Amino acid sequence: MSEKKKLVSIVSPAYNEDVNIPLMVEEVKKSLLPLSDKYDFEYIIVNDGSWDNSWEVICEENKKDSRVKGINFSRNFGHQMALTAGLDRAKGDVVIYCDSDLQQPPSLFPKMLKLWEDGVKVVHTRRTFTDGEGTSKKLLSKLFYKFINLLSDTEIKEGFADFKLLDKEVLEKVKSMREHNRFLRGMVPWLGFKSAILEYKAGKRLHGTPWYNFSRNLEFAKTGIMSFSIKPLKYIGYFGVFLTIGSIAILFLGAVISFIKGALYFSPTFYLLVFNTLLNGLMMSALGIVALYISYIYQEVINRPLYLISDVVE
Repeated sequence: MSEKKKLVSIVSPAYNEDVNIPLMVEEVKKSLLPLSDKYDFEYIIVNDGSWDNSWEVICEENKKDSRVKGINFSRNFGHQMALTAGLDRAKGDVVIYCDSDLQQPPSLFPKMLKLWEDGVKVVHTRRTFTDGEGTSKKLLSKLFYKFINLLSDTEIKEGFADFKLLDKEVLEKVKSMREHNRFLRGMVPWLGFKSAILEYKAGKRLHGTPWYNFSRNLEFAKTGIMSFSIKPLKYIGYFGVFLTIGSIAILFLGAVISFIKGALYFSPTFYLLVFNTLLNGLMMSALGIVALYISYIYQEVINRPLYLISDVVE
């Protein structure tokens, strides 16, 4: 009697990827074909409110091959929510999630599965090079990782993206984490299961434009920092103490010099102007950071659905 095949769930978000989806489906099939003696697969594509024909293309691919499944959002909920919806639906013994633009190569799937067979619960991938990536984007990416690791309590390594393999046990833990401000790049390492890293070179995007533009990258960075660290709140407190001590020291120094010279070293107006500006700036910064944390708490408390699905094809 032959051993029952294990099921691999592949999950990809799609936003205006109608040209890339058929190419991606073929690449997924090609990468898993040599393993067909021991693995079946399902490929779940989540249409994240695309305004092109992505959903129609997903439905066509489902008609050709029932292993290709589709989830259609009622509107755009964002990359992280699209990944979450796919992971929620995944039924496999193991799940691999990646983008649907072919920059994260499905050819890496067999190596990821081999590591899983060897007992690894999580396989991270690290992008070492991206074809066609500009210098400014590389610089911003480096700054992002340095900044977030300066503030975050969970290390997020440079080059790690949303291209990972998760064992079913790990997947269940991820499913149980229902925060609205999601940052999967931090959530998965936070779990702490046995992991390995595969390096790869990302190809050039063939068609369409990336979902993450500059403003969305900034929003994503903010979510990562706010979701995994309270250090900004601590640093504001430290800065306040520093300003208070510094202000007292400058005032004391000015008073001593004025006493020695027998006249005011700085005018009273100068003192008032400088310290009033500093303290107001500190207060505004502190209030801004506290307001961000309160807004995140508010979103969790009202507990709306993470996403809304309008259609499903299986």
